[in-house]
Amino acid sequence: MVRSNCGGLTMYKFDEQLSKGQAAEKKLDSLFSDTYVIQEAEMEDQRRGIDRFFVSKKQNTALSVEYKTDWRAAKTGNAFVETVSVDTQNKPGWAKSSQADYLMYYVPDDELVYVMKMKKMREHLNEWMSRYPERKIPNQGYNTIGVLVPLKEFEKHAEQVLTL
Repeated sequence: MVRSNCGGLTMYKFDEQLSKGQAAEKKLDSLFSDTYVIQEAEMEDQRRGIDRFFVSKKQNTALSVEYKTDWRAAKTGNAFVETVSVDTQNKPGWAKSSQADYLMYYVPDDELVYVMKMKKMREHLNEWMSRYPERKIPNQGYNTIGVLVPLKEFEKHAEQVLTL
């Protein structure tokens, strides 16, 4: 299992999460490769919250994309929208810091991908933060904080929801 129980709280192990995330990224690359030439982002771009560049095969236009995979969303019915990445450093989460054009939010157990413009997600972030519960996820020496947005609400603002 990827998490351990720490005083009743789930603590995620970074290396195991990274490995699962990379497998999910390959699946997403495969999904979008018919329509786009996909280029993995360099480390400098990854620090800006960009995982991939999609270049349209038809129009030769480029988009920057951030991939997120949520293994618990199907069970909870909520998307975890990260607002604080590292609470001990007050480091902003991807919802506030990503410079990508698009978010591809993958829910593996449902085999769904929510395609949303980052700008659109940010337009609703403050509202979501006031309406929906916040959760702290313990990691090794810090917490990641996010808001639990119901998938139905998330879907309302997505440009499309794709099935794998």
